[in-house]
Amino acid sequence: MGHRAGVLVALALLTSAIGPSPRAETGRDAPSEFQPQPMVSLDRPILPIPMAALDESARARVEAVLSHEIFAQRVTGIRYRSREEVYAFLLDHPDFAATVARAVRVGQYRLDRVDDTYVGDDQRGARGVLRLLHADPGRRLYYLEGRFDTPGLPTIAGEMLILLEFRHEDDGEGGTVVDQSLTGHLRIDTPVVGPLAALLGSLARPIVTQAVERKVRRFFQTVARVSRWAYDEPEQLVAVLDQNPDVPQDPTLAAFARILLADRLPAWAREPYRLMPEPSPPDAGGS
Repeated sequence: MGHRAGVLVALALLTSAIGPSPRAETGRDAPSEFQPQPMVSLDRPILPIPMAALDESARARVEAVLSHEIFAQRVTGIRYRSREEVYAFLLDHPDFAATVARAVRVGQYRLDRVDDTYVGDDQRGARGVLRLLHADPGRRLYYLEGRFDTPGLPTIAGEMLILLEFRHEDDGEGGTVVDQSLTGHLRIDTPVVGPLAALLGSLARPIVTQAVERKVRRFFQTVARVSRWAYDEPEQLVAVLDQNPDVPQDPTLAAFARILLADRLPAWAREPYRLMPEPSPPDAGGS
């Protein structure tokens, strides 16, 4: 039972850190989303960011995780329709992105900014602090320190590096899609459980691989729904967020609305132009 607990704890912390899966909810729905089909790499990933690019504090956190990691996974092929400006705004405002997901009822996780960190809670037992360690065009490196509580297992504490790599490209139909990969490096700090999970790491890897792919797919299906809605029906999304009691009506929302509606033609410009008004239908009571 101790060995099984070690593997299950490592799996639970890894998958919850990479992406909390949303609970099924009802309510206003977005247009049907692009279905991402991520693929998990079986090769042990190497962090592509040189240590020299990190400041002293970030370098210490990276080294602390990599020197004691028990699992590392890379998920590729995460694609969905996206406007680059909207994507960049949500990436730079992850707390606001979580608020939008809750407001449109496709997620329940919370992310609140405290100084230069984000305090997160997925409402399903995972809680932690997220820090951005490095940002450059096409990449973000995050450090997550948190704990996971689940019935039947002890509370587990751990640390994780999450590397997000992304690029926008033409979809061949006049639009754009974002292509992403996600890499996670996990260290467990809880005594006893960490060594047990490390001991069984090679045996548990196929199970972890399948669970990570399933969790990441579910999470990014949620992201894709919001992204597709913002892409296809930005006016509708603005209307849903405007005066929504769950969304602070502040400058961040105003800036997001401006980006959503940028370059959008007014409603009258999208109507067919006619020189003459439509003829009235004949009177049904006439001869």
